[in-house]
Amino acid sequence: MEYTNERINKESEVESLGYFLEAYESIIGESFKSVESSERPDFIATRKDGSQIGIELSKIRRGHPNDIQYDKIIEKKEYMSVDNALCMIQRVASEKEIKRNNPGWALPGATILLLELTDIPLSELRYFVLPDILPDLYETGFAEIWLVDLTGVEAYDNVELFCVYPEELEGYYPRDLQKPYG
Repeated sequence: MEYTNERINKESEVESLGYFLEAYESIIGESFKSVESSERPDFIATRKDGSQIGIELSKIRRGHPNDIQYDKIIEKKEYMSVDNALCMIQRVASEKEIKRNNPGWALPGATILLLELTDIPLSELRYFVLPDILPDLYETGFAEIWLVDLTGVEAYDNVELFCVYPEELEGYYPRDLQKPYG
């Protein structure tokens, strides 16, 4: 079995999605009957009531993994800056909105956008996730928008969430971050 970049990326998306779905169920109380791989969006999930929703993932990080390692080891910068993260979130939201509106996108009116924070903790950003700071993020047509903090996965096997939209779910959802073994 050959491992291509595309296959490795999809496996990474499946892993990230698993963390999100576990936290989503814990917070919202809703699980999905099935989740199938797709391309536009990345996944199609079926809710308990039979309705379908798309799930699109996008990483928010400094760039190439070698650049991140250089920053961490040489520059002593553990995470990307808040300003850089906010600019990247704004840019990614705009790019994903354009793609969501293109022909061939399944479920354009019913897609969740997951922005994966792999290079900055949500705790450093959560007070800046506001419509006047990130207007493009709030002006998309996604059914739901979530920031998913994956920075604690290695140490704690856990994620934190921030719901940008819809309004009734909006806000920060911390998780009980404890080391899984002692």
